[in-house]
Amino acid sequence: MKPINFQDILLGVAIGDAFGAGIEFMDRDWIRNNVDFSRFVNARYRIPATANEPDIFTRNYTAWDYTDDTEMTLGVIHALLSHKEFTQDLLITYWTNEYLKGVKQKGYGRNGHGSMRWVYSGEKTISEVRDFQRNTNYPGNAPVMRAIPLGLVPENKIDSYAIINANATHPHPKARVASILIARATYYLLVKQGNPAELILYCQEHVKGVDTETDFLLQDINNLPGPEQLLEEQYQILCGPQPIQPPRFLPGIKGVPSDAMLTAGCILYILKYINDTFAGLRFAINLGGDVDSVASVCTGILASRYGLSSLPEFMIANVEGKIMIESIAGEWEAYFER
Repeated sequence: MKPINFQDILLGVAIGDAFGAGIEFMDRDWIRNNVDFSRFVNARYRIPATANEPDIFTRNYTAWDYTDDTEMTLGVIHALLSHKEFTQDLLITYWTNEYLKGVKQKGYGRNGHGSMRWVYSGEKTISEVRDFQRNTNYPGNAPVMRAIPLGLVPENKIDSYAIINANATHPHPKARVASILIARATYYLLVKQGNPAELILYCQEHVKGVDTETDFLLQDINNLPGPEQLLEEQYQILCGPQPIQPPRFLPGIKGVPSDAMLTAGCILYILKYINDTFAGLRFAINLGGDVDSVASVCTGILASRYGLSSLPEFMIANVEGKIMIESIAGEWEAYFER
């Protein structure tokens, strides 16, 4: 059995996140016409902003910065490495610690963070954020983007830890299911070394009956053809109504919204059909919309299973935090093997 490559997971997470961050919330057609994957593209200035926060998507951002996807994944790993009881509050503590590390290193906090930025800025309490996400029809995708490490805990803890991950910020059935799906996908592909063709069926068994809409979505995604045969109208199964409709974000563009259920579904589709790390990253980016989260998770999992050699050298050379990633990957591997 192929050993799990913890360093490649984290490098893949950071590369998918960082490359995707430059073009997140761009329309699918714009990406297809402007991104050829030969260089980094920074189009964040093109994201529509509000009048009271015109720089919300460009503030404190430079090319190749990883974002909250990687930051919160690292926070989950540090929480596990603490050997303390795995709770919602423990996760909030370690996510905050990771955010503050960025402030200390850079002099400012990273761009992004969704609703957690309200907590970091003091605008809202964590209880208010939980209430906001609990009462929305379609919770955000933060629980999805940080769930990979939870597939590498003892199997009898995977589902409960994934639920804690969701409840920490997004206590909603769709977010809980989405968190479990990514943790289970990680376990199935990297620990069990399962057949990707059976991935969605495996994941379905662990969430069946929790959220009816997700149940139907997974069935529909599992029935889709592979990427080469995928028709334009079938992107509505992966990404929801196109262009994105309010209240999902970002309305008006074609792509995957910041939505836990749809983000998890897109990831499972890619992991089912694509057996090459760079090809998986490209497909994730070409979805359009909130591409950094899809690309981060897919590239992380694919990198451990298939390696990083297919990625262009400029991506590996430029990604932020390689030395730090090597260090924490070693600690994470020791935790897994204990």
